[in-house]
Amino acid sequence: MRTKMIKRVISSILALALSAVCGVSALAADTTDTGIGTVSGNVTINGSITPLTISVTHPLTADYAVNPNTGTVGTFTAPDIIVKNLTKVPVNVTVSSLKATSGGTVTFTDVDPADKTWAALNTADSKKYIALGIKAKDSTGWTTGYSTATHYAIKDTASLIGSLPTNISGTLTLTANFGLAFDAAYTSKHSLVFMFNLV
Repeated sequence: MRTKMIKRVISSILALALSAVCGVSALAADTTDTGIGTVSGNVTINGSITPLTISVTHPLTADYAVNPNTGTVGTFTAPDIIVKNLTKVPVNVTVSSLKATSGGTVTFTDVDPADKTWAALNTADSKKYIALGIKAKDSTGWTTGYSTATHYAIKDTASLIGSLPTNISGTLTLTANFGLAFDAAYTSKHSLVFMFNLV
């Protein structure tokens, strides 16, 4: 019996303490304006804004092929790289970087296309140098003012390609200058990094 009484007293004390805490919190959030005639009261309005999610689709890989046996300077073939903006507003599409990486049987050194006489490269240099670039294939999808320039892998700074409206796709294409004196079949790798941001 005595234990029940003690439990009731403790419960009552906890309830009063909780009421007091809640009461103080409510009072701290309010203010009282007093005076005579006209009384003004100020309220600070605090907003919470969620950032817009950027959503863009693009391929995970793109394969190119070099064939030195066709055409006068060989042929370079690569699939289109299609970028689609799924964001609710337009986004900018930027080539952040394009660099040769290890992982193939040869690791190219990226150079400017004007730096070499490509058809005259010997076997060692053909396996060493390439001028790989990327650019917008045409105007389809891109907002007026898009860049028609080629971003070559030798370039260290980012290149803004252009902006895409919502639910619109833009197409990019790879291009390359290369040597012809390959003495066997080889593979190579490059890393392409896009950057997308709101217009």
